[in-house]
Amino acid sequence: METDSAVRTRRREITVLVTEDDTLDRKAFTRLLQQEPGLRLVGDAEARTDVVREAVRLAPDVVLVDLERTEKPLETVAALRRHCPCARSVILTTAGDVAQLRRAVAAGTSAFVMKTVSIRGLRDVLRRVMAGERVLDPDLSVRALLTERCPLTPRECEVLGVSRQSTTVAEIAATVSLSPGTVRNYLSRAITKTGARNRHEAAAAAARLGWI
Repeated sequence: METDSAVRTRRREITVLVTEDDTLDRKAFTRLLQQEPGLRLVGDAEARTDVVREAVRLAPDVVLVDLERTEKPLETVAALRRHCPCARSVILTTAGDVAQLRRAVAAGTSAFVMKTVSIRGLRDVLRRVMAGERVLDPDLSVRALLTERCPLTPRECEVLGVSRQSTTVAEIAATVSLSPGTVRNYLSRAITKTGARNRHEAAAAAARLGWI
């Protein structure tokens, strides 16, 4: 049986802020939202700083974040959680994977949904999120459950992930704000835990298993 708060959530309008760096896609999507009963668009933004600023100013119920078309989407979700904790973040993706799903959950997203969802389906997702549920793509969730449990710590995952785009330990250290010696220690432990011969093999294995 639904609680009183769940019934009130189901009946009232849900205010939505859209973040998308592609202007044409953002405008098209906002038009769709404006036509859907029960949803009220309160704004749209493109840059991460704009999203956080607008979320603080407009206090939306939900912020929609496009995983592929938003610069640093997971950092955006984490920033929203810090600066606008009452707003729920919902990630939309065209081809998300297990690693992205796990990172999104760790960042604090309330939902991780494929863009193939209909606008009415999205409205239902938003209502469930507003009722306190976490809504995750079912296929990715099953794959995440079937994937081997990650033995790496969050910091080891972070360093290993950054190592895929950085050529030197010094570059990794600068990106994650750690000393080179500390980075080497994290990489060494990650290499041991993955059974790899070097950090490149460790990163590749971790990515394949959905850990980073």
